[in-house]
Amino acid sequence: MPGSAAGVANGGYLATPAAAGDPRPNGTVALPRYDRFVSWAQRGAVFTRAKHQATAKLFLSWLTSATAQASVIASWTWSVRSDITPPNGLKPLADYGTTDANAFPAFMRDRAAVERFRAQIELYVGRVQGTDPADPGNTLGRTPGRF
Repeated sequence: MPGSAAGVANGGYLATPAAAGDPRPNGTVALPRYDRFVSWAQRGAVFTRAKHQATAKLFLSWLTSATAQASVIASWTWSVRSDITPPNGLKPLADYGTTDANAFPAFMRDRAAVERFRAQIELYVGRVQGTDPADPGNTLGRTPGRF
């Protein structure tokens, strides 16, 4: 199970401040009622010089299909498609007044703000150490370089 939710899902951790993955069976998603929270749609693209463009296009076509979004993605989080119902316990993302899916890309473009935020997080919890829970075999490494 990839992501930071894996430690909660397998019972190894009580909580995680942000989750990439399904926290079940030992966890649940809790969203703030009044405080803002970050949300964004994952991006996908086929590079112009991709070695296997047809395969990449087929994968993106499958990933964004109603079937894949409903059975894989929306089993634990919001789909990027508005015609796919969110999982039990979640309202459509647009119904939450405490998030703005367009705010994250704008924040990421402000590199000075990103570095300030990184410094704040490191002040509280320290520098990132160990393997990435989404990549426990460290196949990409912290700085994967060119593809």
